[in-house]
Amino acid sequence: MARAAHTAGLVGSWSRSDMRGHFSSVLTAKQAVSLAADVGYLDFTDHRLGDLITRVRSVFPGASIDAPAYARVEQRKQGHPWHFDTGTKGHMPWVRYTAGVLLVPADTFSGGGFYFRDAPEEPLFPYLDLNTWDGAPENEHCVASNSGERVVLLMFFRGEDYGGS
Repeated sequence: MARAAHTAGLVGSWSRSDMRGHFSSVLTAKQAVSLAADVGYLDFTDHRLGDLITRVRSVFPGASIDAPAYARVEQRKQGHPWHFDTGTKGHMPWVRYTAGVLLVPADTFSGGGFYFRDAPEEPLFPYLDLNTWDGAPENEHCVASNSGERVVLLMFFRGEDYGGS
């Protein structure tokens, strides 16, 4: 199934009102293949993440990669229900900012749309693009279940204001 990377008007722009945005074409297909092969946790010192972290910090200067922040390449067929990135059970209270990049073309899987609660009719399929958002209530989101090979890079950043562990 061929799909365009729909971005709900966010391409190359940032909305300061709800701190949600999009950087187009941050990876090459070759870089995405390299990352997609490493399903699991990645160290933020991985050279493939450097430019992505820099882009996130260009909008969120307080985005910290200090523990417990983490990066993960994920392949999850069941998707994720509606949630905030502090965790469905509040198990990640330190998360202030999140970024994600779809590492495979949208035509390699069915379903798997990424949705924000305030735009549930507009699935995002951001292949090679960086989406990022803060922990504001407007940024509740979900990922639909999927079949095929949906693989995404997720990065969860703590804020400078977080003093817990």
